[in-house]
Amino acid sequence: MSALELRYRRLLACYPAAHRAEHGEEMLDVLLSAARPGQTRPSLADAADLLLGAARIRLRRAAGDATGSPWPGALAVAGFVSMLMLLADGARFALNVPQTGILAGRRIDDGATLWGMLPVYFGTAPFWLAWTVVAALAWRGARRHAATAACTVTAAQVVLAIWAANFEEAPYAFVASSVAGTPLPLALLATASLVASPGPRHGARLLGRARVTGAAVTAGLLVALSSQPLFTLLLQGDLDIPNLMKDPDRAYGFAQMWGRLQLAAVLGIAVLACAALSRSAQGRRTCALLAMVGLPLLIRLGVFHIGAYGDIPVLTHLLVECLAGFAVTMLCVRLVELPLKNRAPGRPGKA
Repeated sequence: MSALELRYRRLLACYPAAHRAEHGEEMLDVLLSAARPGQTRPSLADAADLLLGAARIRLRRAAGDATGSPWPGALAVAGFVSMLMLLADGARFALNVPQTGILAGRRIDDGATLWGMLPVYFGTAPFWLAWTVVAALAWRGARRHAATAACTVTAAQVVLAIWAANFEEAPYAFVASSVAGTPLPLALLATASLVASPGPRHGARLLGRARVTGAAVTAGLLVALSSQPLFTLLLQGDLDIPNLMKDPDRAYGFAQMWGRLQLAAVLGIAVLACAALSRSAQGRRTCALLAMVGLPLLIRLGVFHIGAYGDIPVLTHLLVECLAGFAVTMLCVRLVELPLKNRAPGRPGKA
């Protein structure tokens, strides 16, 4: 046995025994036939691909993919919705680019440098572009490449968020922290869906055409309500940079009304989503997963989010909010399903 074959067998040992018995030798033959002459170690790409595949299969089995569990389908649907919301947030960023460019231009005219302003105003552009590429790969069926890219982007996002939380005074730390709010749990859900479920594309099929259309319309509404151009147009009747000092009282009142409108829209969407998904065990678990994003978003939009969080890092609060949203929703799900289990065994059904 060559050194390369031994090392490949060690990597293949990460797969479940049943999977190795059925596919192990075939996978090993493919890997060895693709090796370069004289190669003694697996390439970094091959090693990462094998480890990712092993993790994906083990997570699917742990989630009960072959036992009729509703969780894989729920994660697929939640991943689709999360990826759609990430694309919507990217569309919001793109809509804000013209006004952002005007503001950056004014700062440059005042003496700032172009290279100093690009990270400040457009520093998150690579993040949104990366998720657009991930979504395109997932939708075209290149799930393995999409999962690898999503893991890379999400890992970078987590590292940037931790760095920004611990070095708040560092240059551009606020840019890194801007992707540590609701985009972080969205990215984690989308990545988990690609790794541990049939994937967002399958989630869209489970939802059906009507619900996918409704989700797209909802995403468009959120883009409009969070875009700077619409806010400015309704405030002052043009698309120039908002002049808040021209009439401070009116601007303050309008900003408060705008925030209440955003909160009402998110609450309404949450109620409609629960009503649409709560008819099956799979749909109810989808609601629980999406609550990991919904609760942090409601807290940031709500009037009950006052002031700073004190000395506790913001990431800690984000984690607590995500877990609280999931736990409370799952408690409600269990209470709803308890009488159903007493009458008949539940089935996952369609989301």
